[in-house]
Amino acid sequence: MIMIFFVITIMLSGQSFIDQSRENAITQAIENASPAVASINVTQMQRFAVNPFQRDPWFEYFFPPEIRQREVKGSGSGVVISPDGYILTNDHVVENASKIIVTLPGGKEYNADVVGMDDLTDLALLKLDGRDFPYVEMADSDDLIIGEWVIALGNPFGLFDVNQQPTATIGIVSGKDLDFGLQGGKIFQDMIQT
Repeated sequence: MIMIFFVITIMLSGQSFIDQSRENAITQAIENASPAVASINVTQMQRFAVNPFQRDPWFEYFFPPEIRQREVKGSGSGVVISPDGYILTNDHVVENASKIIVTLPGGKEYNADVVGMDDLTDLALLKLDGRDFPYVEMADSDDLIIGEWVIALGNPFGLFDVNQQPTATIGIVSGKDLDFGLQGGKIFQDMIQT
């Protein structure tokens, strides 16, 4: 009987040690930042050409393609950066959006308005009606150290909308102050590689 009690005590105290050791700076950062991560669902109007002649130049000359529009749904993520409801996201997420719905952890939905967009940096600023939103404070990226841990929270594949919580992944800062260009002329400057 004493032996069983001793084994159970060791097992329980070992479990307590494991549970305590699982909490660390990364799990705490995820817990602290997650309430400010937003799922962004957009409706966009997309224009497309319809031509029954399969783009044959001769037929297109006499019968130009008909331009139609269709509603396209898209999604992305953002982060609340102030208690009065400003959200930082990507320009490509909200570009040409006719409707923007933001969902915060727990499932509460808000209509969002675009305050500003910058195609060159691929950033956009949204505004929610309301106040006292959970938010994260911006830090100084000049203080980053190569090899330092980084955490990405977001909405890949719309998973936030299924679980009403952002997903998390970790990595390291691999490079700083990187400049590169993409096909089409877009140039990114002072980027952080993770």
